[in-house]
Amino acid sequence: MSFPDLFRILQVVFGIGLVIFVHEAGHFFAARMCGVRVDVFSLGFGPRLVGWRRGATLYQIAAIPIGGYVRMAGELPDGSGRAPAPDELHSKSVAQRFFIYSGGVLMNVAFALVVFPMVLAAGVPVLEPVIATPLKGSPAWHAELPAGTRILTVDGEEIFDFIHIPSEVALAKDGPVQFDVLLPGASAATSLAIEPEYQAEGGFRQIGVRLGVDPSLTLTVKPDSPAAAAGLIDGDRLIGVQDGWKAYDPVEQLEHAFGSGGPIRLLVGRGHGGEGGGQEEELVVVVTPGSRDSDRRFFGIATLSNRVGDQRPDPWLARLAPERGERVVAVDGAPIASRRDFLSAITAPGEGLVVEFEGRTVSLPDRPTLEQALQMERDLLLDFDPASTRIHVQPGQAAAAAGLLTGDRILAIGGKVVGSWQEIYKETRRAARSRDPVVVRYERLEAGSASGSASGNRGGDERWTVGEVSVTPAPMVQPVYGFALQAARGIYRTHSVGESMRAGMTASWRFLTDAWLTLKKMAMGRVSTENLGGIITIGAVSYDWASQGWAKLFFFLCMLSINLAFLNVLPIPVLDGGHLFFCIVEAIKGSPVSERTLGYSQIVGLVLILTLMIYVTYQDVLRILPRP
Repeated sequence: MSFPDLFRILQVVFGIGLVIFVHEAGHFFAARMCGVRVDVFSLGFGPRLVGWRRGATLYQIAAIPIGGYVRMAGELPDGSGRAPAPDELHSKSVAQRFFIYSGGVLMNVAFALVVFPMVLAAGVPVLEPVIATPLKGSPAWHAELPAGTRILTVDGEEIFDFIHIPSEVALAKDGPVQFDVLLPGASAATSLAIEPEYQAEGGFRQIGVRLGVDPSLTLTVKPDSPAAAAGLIDGDRLIGVQDGWKAYDPVEQLEHAFGSGGPIRLLVGRGHGGEGGGQEEELVVVVTPGSRDSDRRFFGIATLSNRVGDQRPDPWLARLAPERGERVVAVDGAPIASRRDFLSAITAPGEGLVVEFEGRTVSLPDRPTLEQALQMERDLLLDFDPASTRIHVQPGQAAAAAGLLTGDRILAIGGKVVGSWQEIYKETRRAARSRDPVVVRYERLEAGSASGSASGNRGGDERWTVGEVSVTPAPMVQPVYGFALQAARGIYRTHSVGESMRAGMTASWRFLTDAWLTLKKMAMGRVSTENLGGIITIGAVSYDWASQGWAKLFFFLCMLSINLAFLNVLPIPVLDGGHLFFCIVEAIKGSPVSERTLGYSQIVGLVLILTLMIYVTYQDVLRILPRP
């Protein structure tokens, strides 16, 4: 373990310990202010690791670092029936006990109110709320938000960090959400309403935006990578890809070039923004990728991605009139197995355009220009086909080496009959984990036969031959370039004491309301409980944010402190909120609840808390385990 890694771990331990200390210190000082003796002040639970006694109080650090506690004199009934001593908890009035039990929550809120303005004044590293090209088929895609759009507000809430966009969308009111955005090149904001869609993957409503790149298109280069060997250096600026389609912007050109897996001829600018403000030097750098074998084994097949999933208004698409769920079989006689096939076919030279859909053919006398073809591809979502058993074979991988071809229809894998892509995926994953050869039975359309149904169902003019091959799952050979576009990053900073105080109070209130809305949405089934995280997630996020500096770490600790305050005020026995609830009941009825009721409620509360801890830890483990 390197020194920087060790230092970050120590930062995380310090940070989480500080938030716990602040909470327990709130109880401690409230108890002492009310004249209650504190027997134990503990950071952590379980066996004591270190401890010292000062006055009547034992201060200790315990072995299980998932919280802490303050044990006050007379806090738990001893069954003797005696009157409490003057320095014991239950000798105090309801109002005093209410103050003592709320001390931790008040200190957590106070911590955020004090520290938030300080870190915002110092400057917090953020991911700029600038988006990349939205995911096809998503609400943001339908809203035609271009790459480089800056999200200013979501439902009236200011957005200064990209990470706030998903949470604000997920927690917004039902129906369309109002956005204020700054489009690329615009000087004034634009307001628009976008209705998010609930996505099972993620478990909340989303609009389909991704983090954008730095507007300057600055490159980051890994040391000892093919890019570094080719002469690229950190700070070079992407101008474009030579031989790339000029109708594409530089980012799209690069994405398309990455998809080819071959050498990339980059046009880059070097020396921009340097000392003296000299002119930028333009260079051509050819990056030939290396390769990296994955530890996992793969078959090297995918389902056909030729099913119309969605579309936006487009003049050329209107002439083709594709319908959702329809399959694009071929363009000008070239079979379509993927989106890349479709793009290559419609941009190929020719006099007219013939597009074969499943069951119909559209013939057009003219052909789109390059710009029109690229726009048509942007406006059409060709999705994977879950009902198809025909496959797209990835070149150079295990299935290709065994002799399978794109368009083959899989009948059985290892003797197991398959009837959908989900079944094919399940069986290939099982075989890949075993790493043993497996027999694949397939059908292949004979040369000269009709192009066939894209779903794999036989047509009347089709002639299929049945065959078998043995496929040995192999590591996926992945091209490695060693460079990428730098993400849009910046510093969010307030510029006056008054602004810092207002921003700190706003941030504290925002995280409190977000915590409440999250709980509410989970109860309503609008946000999945799979988004809950425990100590592992907290530690991982703390580690990541600690790597960005103390200001970012303390920003996270303020968020954590607010969430800890919210969770502790919930009326659950064992938590502070449970004690506060019983104080309110006592004030209303004029007498404390019975020891029996209190005892049973504590057991129920403990079971609830332990169940929650087990569940969130389970979710934490699922996040770090490799997906099947």
